[in-house]
Amino acid sequence: MKHIKSLKTFKPALAGMPDLSVVRLKQPGTVAVSAMDIPYIRPKLLVKENDPVKIGTPVFCDKRKPAIQYLSPGTGRVKQIVFGERRRLKEVVIALNSLEPKDMIGFEQKNMTGPEPGDMTGPEPENNDTDGFIEFERLPLDLVDSTPVSKIVELLQKGGLWQCFREFPFRDTADETRVPPMIIVSLNGNDPFSPHPGVALEKDFSFFDYGIQLLRRFSRRIVVTARTNSIKGLGKLAPHVTHTVSDIYPAWDPGAVLYRLKKSKEDNCSWYIYAEHLVLLAKLLLTGRYPVKRVATVTRANDRKPHIMTCQGAPVKDLAGRLEAGDLVATGRFNGRAVDPGSHMGFFENTLNIIHAGQEEELFGFIRPGLTKPTASKTFLSCLIPGPKEFDCNLHGEERACINCSYCTHICPNDLAPSFIMKALASDDIEDALSYGLLDCCGCGLCSYACPSKIELTKILSQGMDAHYKDKE
Repeated sequence: MKHIKSLKTFKPALAGMPDLSVVRLKQPGTVAVSAMDIPYIRPKLLVKENDPVKIGTPVFCDKRKPAIQYLSPGTGRVKQIVFGERRRLKEVVIALNSLEPKDMIGFEQKNMTGPEPGDMTGPEPENNDTDGFIEFERLPLDLVDSTPVSKIVELLQKGGLWQCFREFPFRDTADETRVPPMIIVSLNGNDPFSPHPGVALEKDFSFFDYGIQLLRRFSRRIVVTARTNSIKGLGKLAPHVTHTVSDIYPAWDPGAVLYRLKKSKEDNCSWYIYAEHLVLLAKLLLTGRYPVKRVATVTRANDRKPHIMTCQGAPVKDLAGRLEAGDLVATGRFNGRAVDPGSHMGFFENTLNIIHAGQEEELFGFIRPGLTKPTASKTFLSCLIPGPKEFDCNLHGEERACINCSYCTHICPNDLAPSFIMKALASDDIEDALSYGLLDCCGCGLCSYACPSKIELTKILSQGMDAHYKDKE
């Protein structure tokens, strides 16, 4: 087991780390298939309002590649199709039938222990009731090595899970026609408060073993990463870990891992997948049913923070609970999207951060020592006081011109100069932006957090990457 050392030592002291307890939510009234967290997608609807759907029914596909389908996580009827600006699809809302939670969440809930190591063909259904599910073709463990890769790709695309594979540098859905030089499996999510892998993958160890064998059909080099502070709680997953990373955000992000491991330009086209999604692939191929169980975390100040067992596309309001006026609900502390409390969780989302608005003015704030303010630059005395700090949404000022302070450079995990890239993009000089390392940006959000001029550097760099990607299409 190797250790990937991060040269950046900034570790934000965040209050609200979830504990390891698990709470199971009851069946929600609705679930949804969201298109808001899927980069570059051009969705094409495959259903209409009031259409009946089952678990596994295709709801929409990607026009760029119609084989990439997004499936229904519940059995019921299409209640509403929500569009945003310029008729952009936001989500397809499904009103669920009145079922027991175990039936709604899916077949794997009845077999939480998964298949035994000696019986990796997958458990047989407890009954023959298939009214609530679409049945897919199975792939037993003993046939994985002899099945053509094209057939495996076809099974995953029909089962609505091929999009779990993401390809660098743009993190779009992986191109199945390419052989990736490396596949990075991240046991930790993209947020400091992401579910602990020991909790999220509890009793799914055999499925994870199957997933690793499946990955070897796509690439010779499989890299499995985990944060150093989570190794002890991994149980049977620990032997699979090939690299540990520092407990410094975002050292465990696949983009930051790739930056430290790549040795040639071919490595820039590597793939990555999160461990929870790898388990979903295994469950789909072993059981023949689309798995919809999810484990999520919800964090807020001064509140209990357990892990929550729910289903894909659960309502945000059911997870968030009470909200105060002005609270921001985001799917990541530094790099998530702001979500409407009346919407639903996306396919890739498993965290909700509820952050106090905090837009009130601070009297004589310019001379206060800031004993409780989080700081990345040692401006306030809080840098001398250990312990977690509470964050809010107060910008303490408005956006100003870049002052070349280099805070963004000092905090960037991939050794970029975000301010230089920003200025190159502002002058439409994409060549300069690429030479400064635009495509190495992992979108962690720390440059925006540290910028004293309140410039949304992460957003600017992300938009620059998006524009470059669309020009290449």
